[in-house]
Amino acid sequence: MRSRPAHLRTRVLGCPVDVVSIEQAVASLIDMVQAHRDDPKRPPALVITLNPEMVMLARRDAEFRRAIEAAALLVPDGIGLVRALRRRGHQTAVRVGGTDMLASYLPHAVRLGHRIAFAGAGPGVGAEAARRLSQRVPGLQIVAVDAGPPDAATAERLKPAHPDMVWSAFGAGRQERFVLEHVGAAGAGVGIGVGGALDYFSGRTPRAPAMLRSAGLEWAWRLAIQPWRWRRQLVLPGFWVLERAEARRHTRAARRG
Repeated sequence: MRSRPAHLRTRVLGCPVDVVSIEQAVASLIDMVQAHRDDPKRPPALVITLNPEMVMLARRDAEFRRAIEAAALLVPDGIGLVRALRRRGHQTAVRVGGTDMLASYLPHAVRLGHRIAFAGAGPGVGAEAARRLSQRVPGLQIVAVDAGPPDAATAERLKPAHPDMVWSAFGAGRQERFVLEHVGAAGAGVGIGVGGALDYFSGRTPRAPAMLRSAGLEWAWRLAIQPWRWRRQLVLPGFWVLERAEARRHTRAARRG
């Protein structure tokens, strides 16, 4: 399932992550779709928008860890990961927000005729996101929307639409497994775990103001408007402690080397 990335790949707490800009990430999406069009027998490429919560999930969930290792592209979607990369010497590392990456990709999808399918999200969310995005990006081909569970039947329902790319919105872990286990049956060349991006695109969940996003405080905004997220964010102090300890070891090793 894995394609060799054309960009730098490193690790944070044992978890692979790619040091890419949003432009490089979008170029990779385009290349992966085009490669599958040239060779439809290629397995679908998995794209993960990685954040610290997912890094911690990978530490305790072997199945999710295998999915991460199989990914063709892992973008640093989380300010904690960006700071971790910079502490490891990648001073030009930037956050590649999943929602921003997808929005930047869509004009290229129109230009190249890429066909996109949505899977998962809450009832009506995918359909409303499709409606709004089609208005926002004229000519966009969202060819299927299915709110079914992450199983083979959902993939089979997507297949007649001949998608090039599937946006999988089932939550961390489940959405990546859906791509690895089932998106190939839908005939798509790329599957992306999009998390809550469809909620944003549908208007159901407001995005943080640009000022907060640029300051790395989008996580606080999301917690404020979705208080239930506090349970998921309980792992963040552990990430901070472990990551800084690893960064110190990395710095000492670099000085000795």
